[in-house]
Amino acid sequence: MIETIRASKYTIKQILEENWDDFYNKHKQLIRPVVVENVKKVIACSDKDILGYNVYVCLDCGKKHFVPHTCKSRFCNKCGKVKNDDWVEKAQTRLFNIPHKHLVFTIPWEIRLLFLENRYLLSMLHQSCGQAITDWANSVYLLPGVVTVLHTFGAKLNFNCHIHALYSLGGVGLKTGNFKEASFVPAESLKARFKTILLHKLRREFVTGKLYISPSLKNIWRQKFGTDVFYNVQNKIWDKSWYLWIGERLDSATHTVAYVGRYAKRPCLSEAKIIAYEKELNLVRFSYRDKLTKEDVSLDLTIFEFIGALVRHIPEKGFNMIRYYGMYANVLKWRILKILADRLIYLYGQVYLLFEPKIMSWRERVKKATTIDPLYCKHCERDMTLIEIAYRTRDGTWKSVPIID
Repeated sequence: MIETIRASKYTIKQILEENWDDFYNKHKQLIRPVVVENVKKVIACSDKDILGYNVYVCLDCGKKHFVPHTCKSRFCNKCGKVKNDDWVEKAQTRLFNIPHKHLVFTIPWEIRLLFLENRYLLSMLHQSCGQAITDWANSVYLLPGVVTVLHTFGAKLNFNCHIHALYSLGGVGLKTGNFKEASFVPAESLKARFKTILLHKLRREFVTGKLYISPSLKNIWRQKFGTDVFYNVQNKIWDKSWYLWIGERLDSATHTVAYVGRYAKRPCLSEAKIIAYEKELNLVRFSYRDKLTKEDVSLDLTIFEFIGALVRHIPEKGFNMIRYYGMYANVLKWRILKILADRLIYLYGQVYLLFEPKIMSWRERVKKATTIDPLYCKHCERDMTLIEIAYRTRDGTWKSVPIID
């Protein structure tokens, strides 16, 4: 009976450790190399026998403390949280301290599978969103700052690719070269531009023969539109209403960075939402927020369904989930800063929230989370000293490097 399932805390690492080999053996022909790489990292995370460790010692009493190395994978819930926190700090040096607007660009569900089957297309969501905003802004002689954040997952771990965008409510006036405030967000124009740009890019991929359309997707199109001919489906998709969500005004860099930090690099599922896992019953249960009822509900999946739902959200190696356009683009940013600095300081008090990111060390994060300093010897009332770093080299051999005699 499902009611007998234990209600203790479970982790994604535990589920992968106990089931990944069986899942891989069954589906290895369909699993991307980047998935295998990241799953292995997550399973090895904090295992000092695999990834190595640092050794700290109190030079007075000789007490030692071993700190295992972590995997640094974006897919890992623990390391992904660290990456998200680090991005929030760094973003405070990239965004100007001016008001922003949060937008969410979505695509019709009938073409989402196209992006799952052709993952390189995900870059086009970034590009189409950035171009839609900057093209409209250019029509009113404005160069704003735009940050786009790609999410591929929905609340139920379904493949639902969409873009969270930050749009600065002001920028460089293209006629004057000075700072220009602009609080209006043209929803209908942005929707139409995003739709036009993205469908044009998809049509170009189809014409050049690069687009893979699976039989299952063609079947969905036949059931929904009565045709699986790409050009006809494209026209049907154009006729649909595309959804653009316009969020609240974010009045300062502090507010903006804290707000978007919830969306930036977070894992696709918080482990706190895993409410049950039972290997014998082949079941994982997790909770999610229903957008219609605004209530927390639970969803049951088989173990393989759960793993499959998780790993399809692992991005390709080197793929940038966050991109910058307009006056935030790397090629323009420093030139724009010189133009706008004096005006922004006059209007908002400072150009950036911070001038140097404060990236916390492992020690600082532990102290913040537990109020306990892991590298402080209470008995001797002194800091411990790093004496050794042990790790595996690329060829798998074990290497130990002494730091002090």
